[in-house]
Amino acid sequence: DLGVPLVWNGGNYFMEGDSMIGGNHGTRVAGNAIGGCKPLPCKVLWYLNGQGDPIMYIAWPPKVISCVPAGACEANGNAYIWHMNVVDWGNGSPGSVAAWSMLLRGTPNPVQFVASPTLYFEVNSKFVNANMVVTNGTVFIYGTGLYRASPVYVAMVPAPQIENKGAWRYWTGSSWGEGENVAAPIISTKSGEISAIYSAYFKQFVVSAFDFSGVPTCYMWRSHTPTGPWSRSVIYTDLEPYPWKAGLSGPYGGYLVPDQGNPQPRMFMTFSFWVPYRTYMIETDLSKIGTGEPVFMNAYDLKTGIQLTADTPKTHPYLHYKIDTGVRNDLWSRTNQTLIVDN
Repeated sequence: DLGVPLVWNGGNYFMEGDSMIGGNHGTRVAGNAIGGCKPLPCKVLWYLNGQGDPIMYIAWPPKVISCVPAGACEANGNAYIWHMNVVDWGNGSPGSVAAWSMLLRGTPNPVQFVASPTLYFEVNSKFVNANMVVTNGTVFIYGTGLYRASPVYVAMVPAPQIENKGAWRYWTGSSWGEGENVAAPIISTKSGEISAIYSAYFKQFVVSAFDFSGVPTCYMWRSHTPTGPWSRSVIYTDLEPYPWKAGLSGPYGGYLVPDQGNPQPRMFMTFSFWVPYRTYMIETDLSKIGTGEPVFMNAYDLKTGIQLTADTPKTHPYLHYKIDTGVRNDLWSRTNQTLIVDN
């Protein structure tokens, strides 16, 4: 699930959380995974082991029951991935999950990731889930605290000092201050997973997240400054009858793929659905926002690149219900690349 996007080294990478095989919510074969492709939309090629299973790009810390990506950016030539580490899923309802987070640093050629020794955020942090925007040499970090029950906060740091927590400054509501405790909400919502980019089309900072206070609804907030004020638009609600939604329910994620400076209204997002526990790439038309017309144009299975239609559950049932054929190549694309995993 998840499909957190990262533009790095001229390519599009996607990070997944738990990777399952053998039926809906089946057997976990990897606790996190990474793959890449270009251009979009595309069939993602995943880093795999000799058995065709995804390779975990980071080992789980002790006493963690889930270790999943939350956001990513490129800075100083490195990739940075924000990771949420769950210690207690509670009863699964918003606000009942206990998790802490860490920042991973990735280096290319060969690709490998290590945890930054200084960037950890505790269970009660306002940045358990976070995503990052890099512009003009500054990293803006948009975060949420209590899982799926939190407003949005923002911090900033010069890109060369991203791993120096002491250099971080937090928006207080009127200025940038020291110490996470001074951070004030910039967006009122009840969210968990969060995404943020600088949009060349809007020429604005854009934040997207699901609000779980009612019917799960994905909103897009836009502002000319990194701190607001924000305009809000509905991007997706689970009540919308898109034809490709056949067999899908329980949406979450809603990650914006960075546009790499392309000013066109065509943009991609990744959405996950609890049923069938799978990630999809959604092609959107930003020019439709506010018109009353559907923003989503097309949907593609992230692992195969197949475009979804109302007939997809019949023509490709494993895309939706993970009917295991016993041949893992049907589910995972092989590459000759290897991944060094830090323990």
